[in-house]
Amino acid sequence: APSFFLGTNVTNEVIMVSKAWYKSAAPRLIGKFTNSPSSSPRKAVEIWTTTCILTNFGKQSIGHNFENSNKQQPVVTLINPANPNLSGPNAFPYFPRGGPQPKVQPNRHAHHIMGYVSQWGGMDVGSGMLFSAESIDGLLHQLGGLRFRAECNLVPPHPWARAYLNQQCQPKSAANNDRSTNDAMEVSNIVNSPNLKTKCPVGTAVSTAAVGGEIQSHYDRIIHTVPPFYNYPPSMTEEVRRLLEIEIGENEKDLHQLSKELLRSCYRQSFHVAFGSNSNDQSFSLLNNPITSFLGMGKYRHNNQQSRHSQRIAVPLLGAGCRDFPKDVALEVAALESASWLLSESKEEVHATEAELVVAFGLLESEDAEALANSIEEIIQLRDAATTD
Repeated sequence: APSFFLGTNVTNEVIMVSKAWYKSAAPRLIGKFTNSPSSSPRKAVEIWTTTCILTNFGKQSIGHNFENSNKQQPVVTLINPANPNLSGPNAFPYFPRGGPQPKVQPNRHAHHIMGYVSQWGGMDVGSGMLFSAESIDGLLHQLGGLRFRAECNLVPPHPWARAYLNQQCQPKSAANNDRSTNDAMEVSNIVNSPNLKTKCPVGTAVSTAAVGGEIQSHYDRIIHTVPPFYNYPPSMTEEVRRLLEIEIGENEKDLHQLSKELLRSCYRQSFHVAFGSNSNDQSFSLLNNPITSFLGMGKYRHNNQQSRHSQRIAVPLLGAGCRDFPKDVALEVAALESASWLLSESKEEVHATEAELVVAFGLLESEDAEALANSIEEIIQLRDAATTD
């Protein structure tokens, strides 16, 4: 049976000052769950609080205990909630939580420079506004600079892109703006046309090197995954359902249920890319390009040899930010998929006996971290009870 503890494990040493100006503290471990001691590879799910998963949760924090030991430094990976084109949220100076994404830029009457906006890309703003640096993806692109953007730009189209009709469903009132007819047509076109050049479709995951600026000092690689907008998931096709192993059943027309299943797929696909023995299929390297090698890009390559080493992946609460999932739904999905991964014995995870695979959640709020830990504990207890019966 899995072992676990709930409680605190506070270090007095501040490993790194957070970029969040309002809080500066070392990450705090709230709970840890492990698989059976006899299992191989050894797995663990950890729940932490941190002021910034990008700058206060990487090698200098959760990996610091390897520095003065004979253990091999684990590969440290960040899961980044990205967009389908891996472009970062830089196409717009601001955007509303929950989307959907329009095609046109904000017009000059939106007053975004003054910090107050009434429209986004010609569409009326219906919920809170976010600037790019307020999202993990935005801050990641900001810290990575040109080198990281180049790394993402060179990712080829995803082989599953053809299975998708769109990356978000049609908004119900896209024409509710002062430039209604033309903008509604543009939004309709971008939403409902297949994009065969999509690098990371909703519900999938791909991997790139962590290069540029501060990123490479915190992480070895980045796994990008695209959660759906909670209210605007992509249209479902049989091929997407098969590829992502999604089962909706009688709730096929429930957009929120579809969004939830696609979010679950984000976790599954990310864990597969991170830990699967054949994860090279969705891991892109620029090592063979002499120009990018000279620039120091593409230094990380996830291959079968490295897959046999200990690995840690830092995981935010996917979907709970700009994708606008209710917090309880995002926590439920995170608990279900992390517990399922912990308790599974996948043949695809081929690692050395001494290797340890760790999924480490880094959450900002203590109450969210405690809620996630409690949910995982309940799932494990239920599975133990079912096994015993």
